[in-house]
Amino acid sequence: MSEKQLESNPEADPQVASVPIGKVLRLAVRTLPYLKSARRDILRLALIVVPLAIALVPLGMMGYDLLINKLLQGEAVTGTEARLLRLDPAVFVDVERLSLEARQTLRGKLVTIFFVIFFAGTPIALGLIFYVLQLLQRINQSLRVQMMEQVQAMSMRHHSGTRVGDSIYHAYQDSSMVTNMMAMLVRPLGPLLRLVTTVAIVTLLDARLAAGLIGMYVVAFFVARYFGWRLRGDFKRARELNTTLTARIQETLSGLKVVKAFGAEGYEQQRFEESSEGAFRGAYQARSRLALFGVITFCIATLPAMAAFCFMAVWAHEERSIAASVVLAFAGFSAWSLGAFTYANGRMGSGVNAVRSLLAMWGMVQDMAVGMERAFSQVDLKPEVEDKEGAESFKTLQQDISFEAVDFAYQPERPVLQGVNLTAKAGQITALVGPTGSGKSTLVSLLLRLFDPDGGRVAIDGKDIRGFTIDSLRAGVAIALQENLLFGTTIGENIRYAVPEASDEAVRAAARVACADEYIVEQPEGYDTPLGERGTKLSTGQRQRLSIARAIIKDTPVLVLDEPTASLDADTELRVLRNLHQWGEGRAIFLITHRLSTIRQADHIVYLREGQVIEQGSHDGLMAKEGGAYRRFVELEQGNHEAGSARLASESLPTPAVGPQEAAS
Repeated sequence: MSEKQLESNPEADPQVASVPIGKVLRLAVRTLPYLKSARRDILRLALIVVPLAIALVPLGMMGYDLLINKLLQGEAVTGTEARLLRLDPAVFVDVERLSLEARQTLRGKLVTIFFVIFFAGTPIALGLIFYVLQLLQRINQSLRVQMMEQVQAMSMRHHSGTRVGDSIYHAYQDSSMVTNMMAMLVRPLGPLLRLVTTVAIVTLLDARLAAGLIGMYVVAFFVARYFGWRLRGDFKRARELNTTLTARIQETLSGLKVVKAFGAEGYEQQRFEESSEGAFRGAYQARSRLALFGVITFCIATLPAMAAFCFMAVWAHEERSIAASVVLAFAGFSAWSLGAFTYANGRMGSGVNAVRSLLAMWGMVQDMAVGMERAFSQVDLKPEVEDKEGAESFKTLQQDISFEAVDFAYQPERPVLQGVNLTAKAGQITALVGPTGSGKSTLVSLLLRLFDPDGGRVAIDGKDIRGFTIDSLRAGVAIALQENLLFGTTIGENIRYAVPEASDEAVRAAARVACADEYIVEQPEGYDTPLGERGTKLSTGQRQRLSIARAIIKDTPVLVLDEPTASLDADTELRVLRNLHQWGEGRAIFLITHRLSTIRQADHIVYLREGQVIEQGSHDGLMAKEGGAYRRFVELEQGNHEAGSARLASESLPTPAVGPQEAAS
């Protein structure tokens, strides 16, 4: 959907309108395989956390009783409490009220226990927190790596219809949702445990309070259900608008030279601001609805808690008996006292906070579910180009590379190649020539298996290249692109980019073949000279020769040069091509070029037009054909060159002014 459609029609996507509960659960289940590698760590966590949670319930009840009823009000200690604290029953149990000295002793015991728990529990709690964080981030890293592997495995047909910004946002933002969702699989356990224990304990205190809690839970469930798919739609739209913004930034910065050359800074800034404003509105709407959801859940949880507080205060004042007084007698609760009121109020507050926490988590889960869907959509991509079962490794070229009745189209209704047949022999330079859009670069893409042909086959020494592993095939083909992309490292590191372990001598040898050594040695630090961002310290011709050297150092059976001499002077071009002829013995070299001086140096020329091979042969043989397509192409190129030279010459000579006398004569 377009950016404007996303903003104006938030429920246009049928996925948004669906009830999210089942989908969220399915997404949560999909995270489980990522837990396999961490199952031992999770088991260790469970063995620590579960016993602690079970032990805290009776200890908490006893703590409230000791602090409120015994220490502050002076009631006698129970036999269980006296045994645990090693107190004298004659002084603390078999008395009507505790003496001042007994209460001071009890205070000392409680303070000691508090500090022991604090100093022992704090390192344990911090250790658990950091352990969980490390575990989740490791899982997140695993998903991010898998996403990038999957994206890189996709064919160029997929990438031609996908913006780079989309993939960046998927890998950077959406991938983090899997760890958040995993955390959500664990985080609700605490609130859920508090809900269950709260209902159980409050039922023992008074069944009416428990009924009120359950009623609040039911209302909260329906509110969460109502807001769920709406929040999901808001977050989906917000993420898609943020993806558009990321793509806009990436496109603008990558094309900054073009932007500046055409003075389009204002236009690009306006487009960026529009995308940024759209992302802001999408995020604001999602967060506003989430805030409204939070306010409503706060009211749902708080009002019943306030009513319960009032009722419990009255019961404590009247000292009514507790429903299960016999069961809770071990903790000192047999009637509604100050201690029972304080503990029950704490449990009610815990139950209320648990509901609010669960509802808040549910709101965040909607955003996570959208992010996880987008992340898993990358993981679920099926590469169009894959290794066949039993594929062999490509090692050497013995005879030739052939394209046999090859058909290909990026889109079914727009064929790019139709019935292409050509053969490139080992030890020869084959030039692919033709007008722009004739399919020259597509042929090379098929050779690298960036795509697979829709019909026919590409074969090396008579064997379909689909029988070779993709990695070995691409390792056996070196390519120098027309863009001459260089990195901000040294000249030597740029040359050995494809072969990091290459020796210095190999780097120099490749540079000599590309005639780059002659200017490299003149640099301040020779091969160790830093190039700066994108190699801007070098001229276009120097960058082009460096790109050729980087392809040569791979020492592969097949070399592809895309417009390799477009920026070279005639003398340098001739020397580079002569070196390539010598270096290319036993190798197949493809030239994609429009430059006639380069084409003439090729052993075999293939002329393409509208995705078809029109003619092929040597330069002299093709030029000998009267009315031939290649001959017309050459004559047209020569005519354009001569006409352009004549036009430049005429424009460079000023027309002298003609006076009246000269005009009359």
